[in-house]
Amino acid sequence: MDKEKGTIYLAYGSNLNLKQMAYRCPTARVLGSAKLTGFRLLFRGGNGGAVATIEKQKGGSVPVLLWRITPYDEEALDRYEGYPHLYRKETVKVLFKGKWVSAMAYIMNEGRLLGTPGRYYYEVIRQGYIDAGFDISILNKAVRDSAAQETAAEI
Repeated sequence: MDKEKGTIYLAYGSNLNLKQMAYRCPTARVLGSAKLTGFRLLFRGGNGGAVATIEKQKGGSVPVLLWRITPYDEEALDRYEGYPHLYRKETVKVLFKGKWVSAMAYIMNEGRLLGTPGRYYYEVIRQGYIDAGFDISILNKAVRDSAAQETAAEI
């Protein structure tokens, strides 16, 4: 991390929500939106309590918001994301304003089944999609895909 400039953080789930991020990370600032290619959005965890993650998928893409965060913001995000037990940190490359940039993303650790998010959590992400001007159908597809695979796994 460049201590002078902070870390570029890539958000794809509830941290798209501007109000939530302003509360949790008051010194974070939005850099802009981008598409993370080669990944897809899914939900993992208990049914009705699953949380968002991204996983590699050939041909996939996930709308993301890039933030500039301070070490203080990162500590707050570590607590919220359950780092390192629930999520790990990975550096991913994303095309942003015509240049490839490296960004830190929280990606869920292996071992959790697909599932559907709770209504409140879904609404927090949905508002984030609205805030960022993203297509809600991408979020809804991720919920359907996670629910369908969860159901198939139970049969």
